[in-house]
Amino acid sequence: MRTEILEKIKEKYGSRATDSSFECGLYSRDLGPVPGLLVNPLFNTTPDLVVRPSHAEEVAEILRTAYGSGIPVTPRAGASTVYFDSVPIKGGIVMDVNLLRGIVELDEEGMTVKVRSATTWSELEGYLNRKGLACKSYPSSAPAATVGGWLCMMGYGLGSLKYGSMLSQIKSIEVVLPAGEIRTLTSETEPSLDWFAGSEGTLGVVTEVEIEVRRLTAMEHFMLLLADESELLNVMQAFMNASVTPYNLHFADQHCLRAMDKLGFGLEGVDSGCTLGIDYEGTKEELEQARKTVEAITSENEKVTRLEDEVAELEWDGRFKALKLKRGGPGVLGAEVWLPVKELAGYLAEVQTMGPKYHVDLFSYGHVVTPEYITVMTTFYADETRTIPYIINLSLVKKIQDVGYRHGGCPYGVGLWNTPYLNRIYESARLAELRKRKQQLDPKGLMNPGKVYRPPFLMQPLTYGLGMDVMAGVQKLVGRGGSR
Repeated sequence: MRTEILEKIKEKYGSRATDSSFECGLYSRDLGPVPGLLVNPLFNTTPDLVVRPSHAEEVAEILRTAYGSGIPVTPRAGASTVYFDSVPIKGGIVMDVNLLRGIVELDEEGMTVKVRSATTWSELEGYLNRKGLACKSYPSSAPAATVGGWLCMMGYGLGSLKYGSMLSQIKSIEVVLPAGEIRTLTSETEPSLDWFAGSEGTLGVVTEVEIEVRRLTAMEHFMLLLADESELLNVMQAFMNASVTPYNLHFADQHCLRAMDKLGFGLEGVDSGCTLGIDYEGTKEELEQARKTVEAITSENEKVTRLEDEVAELEWDGRFKALKLKRGGPGVLGAEVWLPVKELAGYLAEVQTMGPKYHVDLFSYGHVVTPEYITVMTTFYADETRTIPYIINLSLVKKIQDVGYRHGGCPYGVGLWNTPYLNRIYESARLAELRKRKQQLDPKGLMNPGKVYRPPFLMQPLTYGLGMDVMAGVQKLVGRGGSR
């Protein structure tokens, strides 16, 4: 029966559907290369069918058919994370929504734009800029990340410090629920659109988003060199408490700077310390006040050096290229941590102490995204072509998350691989509410199953933690293993 249903979908959608083993295999991973030895015994990550709908009615038709036949459906667009958020773990259908692209309607008077969900942030920003407008915020993966995808993640990135999360900017969404019902949701509907923020494709398929925009204004960029991470935190907080709110605050620690330097991307004359980038946007008056703020903070502190404006401009121009660190690879592993700003110095100090213990060089960078929180990416080199050493290296991802947890942090995003940390990410009442929502909208559990709500059996916190700790112990003993 299941095979017949899949064949009917394939016939109906013609060239927009495939069950080719080669093409389906391309959907069995995301940006994070995980060895088959670790995945294949536990999950079925190769879909039985990939189908590409072109509008909401086709999405609804596919979901109705799949839901009535008990076939799992995994929505996928940019797949620009490493948590298997958009990778199937029970086979079934992968719904590639990348044809849902383009601008639906621009309301310049109301300062909103309605956009199809698979439109990338770079595409949306380019369209708006030609109209004298701009996005309020966007992810650091804007060239690949989609509007709907970022909503279904946590939605914090560049611009969030000034304008808030993506959720705070959304007016309405069009979504197809798991059983195939098309709904337009707002903050006043039942369910509310905020159910879908951070839902990671487990509650339905978002097809359109109506989001607030801003006027395109001038920008000013500054780059500071600081003596150490403690000074970094002090200066960072000074900018956050100033009268003009930065559009973006981003840092790189000394290990990240050294790694960049080895790759030929270093800052001229910089051989120690860490950097803080401060980006402002606004009116002429606001930018003038921003310049005065920078001058005041730097002149008061002899441990702070302001780098040339050209350096700051180049850093801003390269804001989407953090993964150029991978060139020192062949690959990188790491963890993104949602961390209280006040804990940044302590976190970085512990991470830097941890690196030599496990024979890896850990480098960290990140963005302040709210007055209280910063997202920190801590990474290290690993060789994905050497399977066993690479699997051992994966244990250090948990060790990084453990450091974050000790400093009040948790993983940024859940997907599959962060489900062992659910009790760190959510308080028990919040997790119970999320599970209730899932049961209400998807009682059969067919919409992107196995993600967000419960860890699989072998990834229960106790067994997972013990396994990772044992492998981390091996990493201590064997030395560099697959790392560099």
